[in-house]
This record gives sequence, structure tokens and C-alpha cells, in this order.
Amino acid sequence: MKNNSRNKKLSLIGSVSLGTGVMIGAGIFVLMGQVAELAGSFFPLAFLLGACVTGFSAYSYVKFSNAYPSSGGVAKFLRKAYGPGTVTGTFSLLMYVSMVIAESGTPSR
Repeated sequence: MKNNSRNKKLSLIGSVSLGTGVMIGAGIFVLMGQVAELAGSFFPLAFLLGACVTGFSAYSYVKFSNAYPSSGGVAKFLRKAYGPGTVTGTFSLLMYVSMVIAESGTPSR
């Protein structure tokens, strides 16, 4: 069987693993303590507000991915928004680099 890299796609399990790793690594372990320190007694409210923002973001990703099915992820979204070119390539690379940094777990103070 010939291994063709153009036929490789990110599977559902791979997508869920990537998203979960970013959310747990950056969102829970790294940022939760910093937000709790800054919000003080308003931490539960800040947590609920963050959940609402995340819900709207997730909804928009689902709607967009249903309208434009692709395994391109963020790069596909940016290409639809800005068209092919340097801006799309730059923002796509920055997004992927930020995801790698978020998954690696930024050390806290």
C-alpha cells in the first residue's frame, strides 16, 4: 500500500485529543490559578463568563466546519476569512505555534 501524505487527515480522535490537550494544559493547569488570583471572590463568576465565551466560540467553529468541511482546521478558517496569501499563512503559523506552546504547558511563576 502506497503511503500518500495528501490522503492523511486528522481523525476525530486526533482532533479531540489535540483540543483536550490544549484546554487541559493551558486552560486548567496554567491559567486557572492566575485567574483565581486576579478575580479573587469573583472567580466563580469569571469561570462562568469564560464558559459562555467558550460556548459561543465552539458553536461558531461547529457552524463553520459544517459549512466548509475540511481537515484544514484553523488554516482553512483563516483562508476563508482572508483568502490565500501572506496574511493567512502568517496567522496560520502563529496559531499553530501558539497551540504547541499551550500544549507544552507554560510554567507558572
